[in-house]
Amino acid sequence: MPWPAADRRLLLLGGFALATVAGCASPETERIAALTARGIVLSANFDLGSYALRPEAREVLDPLAEAMNDPRLFNHTYEINGHTDSTGRLGRNMALSELRAAAVVDYLVSRGVARRRLKPQGFGPLQPIEPQNPRAGVNRRVEVFAIPPAL
Repeated sequence: MPWPAADRRLLLLGGFALATVAGCASPETERIAALTARGIVLSANFDLGSYALRPEAREVLDPLAEAMNDPRLFNHTYEINGHTDSTGRLGRNMALSELRAAAVVDYLVSRGVARRRLKPQGFGPLQPIEPQNPRAGVNRRVEVFAIPPAL
């Protein structure tokens, strides 16, 4: 599903990194590479006050883990950035965003991605996708950014 603007990302892999995956054996990995190369994004949202992965998260995270495990991406690292909406106290939201990032990291590790390649971070409600509606559910998310190796 295309998003109207590049900043409306829910789960993003750097287009540069995953564009290099094109040609992998898995059609799902190639689909992810093609989507991110055009700036289309994937989503992993959470319920209010929760850091439990929703069942539909597997549809996003399984192919993501497969792409991350491609030998051509072994030297990439990934920022796993957790976010919340603005409901509740800032301290609770900061902790919740870190727990959301950790839940995604744990899932990716369970799918074979090396933990040392994943950097979880929590941003609480400080980077909403919809600033005009900071309590919107779309703000409860995890974003993943690919960091290519230094040359």
